[in-house]
Amino acid sequence: MSNKPLKHSEMKALKEKIAKKKKPVEQIPLLPPRMLIVSEGTKTEPYYINGIVSKINARYANYISQNAVIQVHGTGRNTRGLLEYTRKYVEENCPDTEVVWLMFDKDDFPYDDFDNAISSANTTKGKTVYKVAWSNECIELWFILHFDFLQSANDRKYYQKRLSELFGFKYDKTCPNIYALLEDRMYEAIRNAKALINDSIPPSHNKPATKVYELIEELKQYLE
Repeated sequence: MSNKPLKHSEMKALKEKIAKKKKPVEQIPLLPPRMLIVSEGTKTEPYYINGIVSKINARYANYISQNAVIQVHGTGRNTRGLLEYTRKYVEENCPDTEVVWLMFDKDDFPYDDFDNAISSANTTKGKTVYKVAWSNECIELWFILHFDFLQSANDRKYYQKRLSELFGFKYDKTCPNIYALLEDRMYEAIRNAKALINDSIPPSHNKPATKVYELIEELKQYLE
């Protein structure tokens, strides 16, 4: 057997032959749990959250048997009845759901109703974990936090006016591409929202504040 070194062309051919024999190992990404996101609103929250959920479901389409591992459902129900409705919905329509996120606003609901809804929802029923992405006063605060660290308590009308200024056009709660408008500023919004949280007081008195960032943090890990 010759000890002469291989020519460059021979070495290249040998490497290509070895590469063909090796089967590439497919890296399977972290699979999300079966998740249901339920909002009291039928437009704003579903439009926004579907922006990121659609990307996740598309990414995992080849790894799951169903078309969507994460579902979004807008109800039009108020804070008081949302949890009861959702538990019944899960039991009847998707009992294999592992994680449920509820999205609702403080708005004009009494303090106790808001706090009790959050406390009751942050539980586990059977194998399903329930969590809450609440906003005080409304989800528009979360949108503004993508641009500003807003510390003063304001109402919904102010938030809508401020968003119109920030976007450069009139903000509409039925804007279907709201997620795309905010996506590039996600990390800034998370940082600002965390700075507003005061866990030493009830959520009803923590204003302005929102925990939508917890839902977004949970979702975005499936796109990294």
